[in-house]
Amino acid sequence: MEKTDYLPVKPSQIHLFEKTPFYYQTKEGGFLLYKEAGQRLDRERVKEKKYPDLYIAAKDKDAALTELALVLNMELAAGIASKGLAEVKTALGRIVEEALTPRQAKILNTLPDTVQILAEGYSKDPKSVEYLTRIAGHSPLIIEHTVNVTALILQYCFFHRLDEARIKQLMLCGLLHDVGTSQIDKAIVEARKKLTDEEFKIYTGHSVLGHDLILAETDFDVSVATVALEHHERIDGSGYPHGTAKITADSRLIGIIDCYEPLTYRDKNFRKAKKPYDSLSLIKEEVKAGRFDKETFKTFTSCLIK
Repeated sequence: MEKTDYLPVKPSQIHLFEKTPFYYQTKEGGFLLYKEAGQRLDRERVKEKKYPDLYIAAKDKDAALTELALVLNMELAAGIASKGLAEVKTALGRIVEEALTPRQAKILNTLPDTVQILAEGYSKDPKSVEYLTRIAGHSPLIIEHTVNVTALILQYCFFHRLDEARIKQLMLCGLLHDVGTSQIDKAIVEARKKLTDEEFKIYTGHSVLGHDLILAETDFDVSVATVALEHHERIDGSGYPHGTAKITADSRLIGIIDCYEPLTYRDKNFRKAKKPYDSLSLIKEEVKAGRFDKETFKTFTSCLIK
């Protein structure tokens, strides 16, 4: 078989697989079995990186992604159960990273399980969600942003005592609102400097790309794809990608949270992260200018004020 029949395994994920067989490439270019299905690599060997570059067979890809999603969700549940907020953020970050990897629809379609774990895990202790967003992360920018947005949405939902179905729907919208960025050059998506006009034009395409990806790869409610499309639109028609003023309530809410998160939690070369009050003050100016909905802003602000 050719190398295209095999896919590399990320070193950071090797310890997660048990059911999936691993292969290695010989000097002659062929592939031989390294680990049988049902076995897990020895922890010491993994820790000391005493193994060759490992691969899975392309035919095993879907099964491997299913196993990976299951294990990552188990890690997430374990972190919540032990109240290990750093562990939760790391586990959720891994799940988001896989969901934002192109051509991994299997991971996308397991996100409702992730939402279920988060909603159930924090339903008795919603205060923890607030602290989850404050933990310094080492994830790439878009992953950390998605994790923080999801945590803020969960905080909002618990504060306003929304029903279970509504919580799950909003969280799924949050997890996938920026999925279109997976189709764009990483250097543009994670730039800490101000984008050029040309780069910004490319970046704005993520809204349409995310919308189309969700419709093509999942069977989620259309509202999830709509939020991916509309979260940068503004009610005065000044947003993108279509400059429409008529946007859904979910898009209005997540649009505000999507704006608040990077202002509050992200340093950039051209500006420093702001205190929550200062971030809200900036967004309030946008409300006064007619870009954000006043009532939506008030309901979001209320969940942050103690």
